[in-house]
Amino acid sequence: MDSERVKVLKKTLGANIRKARTRLGITQEQMAEMLDMSPEVYGRMERGLIFPRVERLVDICAKLGESADQLLGLSLAEAAPALAAGQEEWFTVMHRFTPVLPRLTQLQRQAVRRHMADFQRLLVTFLEPQQEQVAKRQRRSGSQPGG
Repeated sequence: MDSERVKVLKKTLGANIRKARTRLGITQEQMAEMLDMSPEVYGRMERGLIFPRVERLVDICAKLGESADQLLGLSLAEAAPALAAGQEEWFTVMHRFTPVLPRLTQLQRQAVRRHMADFQRLLVTFLEPQQEQVAKRQRRSGSQPGG
């Protein structure tokens, strides 16, 4: 893997970790403590200056309730427009789970992630038709989205 690709992955991972952490209302210090690392090292990771070991990445994913693909920017679902409309509700639900996750066993965490992924897919099936209808109405009326 070339150094430019590694640099991009570091930056992407750092930015996505920061976004996920802030959506859950967790400070850098709290996240560093949850990961049993210094806030300085964690901050360098968020700034894209360092890349975590695989074991640490797995732990980060578990704590944030995100997949490695999503955090590395490799997931198409992350960019799905249908999720944007339901993100606020989704993050509220995830925020409620954050304090509970550290107390769950690995099997319970996997079950929660599986159910949340199912719920996310369900949201998308309901949101996509609504967004398509809005887009059709906007095209017919000649108005631009957001304008």
